[in-house]
Order: sequence, then structure tokens, then C-alpha cells
Amino acid sequence: MKRAYRDRALNQLYADVESSDCESREFAMLQLALLLRRRKGELAAGDWSERESQHLSRQLRRIQLSKVEETQAVACLTRVAARHADSRATVLWVMGEASAEIGFPAVLAAIRAHGNQLADEAAYQACRALQAWLEAEDLENSLAKTWLSDLDPLAMLARWSASTDFRLAKSATAVIGELRRRMD
Repeated sequence: MKRAYRDRALNQLYADVESSDCESREFAMLQLALLLRRRKGELAAGDWSERESQHLSRQLRRIQLSKVEETQAVACLTRVAARHADSRATVLWVMGEASAEIGFPAVLAAIRAHGNQLADEAAYQACRALQAWLEAEDLENSLAKTWLSDLDPLAMLARWSASTDFRLAKSATAVIGELRRRMD
């Protein structure tokens, strides 16, 4: 794929992700999640199921994100989280599709920035992402310790572990347990 077409397709996707129209934004984030999932290696080049490919244009199906583009995508999602509270759950879900190296600090930053304002679903998506990275051992212990040196996310996780939302409480408790295991 020519670089100009690739750049145009990605720029349009990022513009849609940052759209003021909620429906357009949510659909674009689904597309971005598929591209990030592919970047993690869960999908080989050209190996899109019919269900996944129906959500992507021909140009997007041909794109394999680079590490730099993955970083740009997560930065775009961070901006969306700051501007659109109604999309934070989706933003955190999509960030969870990024590699641990790029997604983990972004999710922690989102917890620091918006933790008190996160709805239960958004908090659950943040916990789910952290839990997946920690359980998959995709994160070096030294990096986890460095990123968690700020206690704000840990305090928020403790608060969420006492939530009346069973899924959130269970997920936050699992993240805390996994963090304790890694820090010992």
C-alpha cells in the first residue's frame, strides 16, 4: 500500500476517533481496536474474519500498525478520554488492545486524570486491561513498579474493589492481587 494512501486512511480514522459525533467516534474506536489487536499479533496480515472485516474499509484491512502508529493511536485515545466522558469506557477498552508497553502507562494516566469521574463500566474496562497485561506477563516487573510509584491508581483500585458493581469489584481485586504478587 502506498504511503500516501496509508497515511490518508489512518488520518481519517484518527479524525473519526476524535469526532464530536458519538456514533462515528464509537465505530472508529472499534476499527482502531481491531487494528491494535492485529498489531499484538492476534491476527496475521490479511487474516480477518468476515465479522471483523465488515467493520474495516479495504484500506484499513491492509494496514499493519507500526509501534510509532500504535503510540499515536493511544495518544489519540487519550485526547478522546479528556474530551468525551461518554466514551471513556470504550477508550479504555480500546487501550486494552494495545501492547502493555504502550497501553499500561496510558491506562494508568487515564485513571490518574479521570478516576473519580469514571463510570463503573469505564473503571471495569480499565481494570480489565490492567489485569490482562499483568496476568499475561506482558509487563516487566521493573516497569510495573516504576509506573505504579504514583499511588493514585492504587488508591482508586482499592476504592473500586469495594464497589457495589460485582464485576468491577472482582476485577479491581484481581488487579490488586496480581500487583501484590509482582511486587513481592
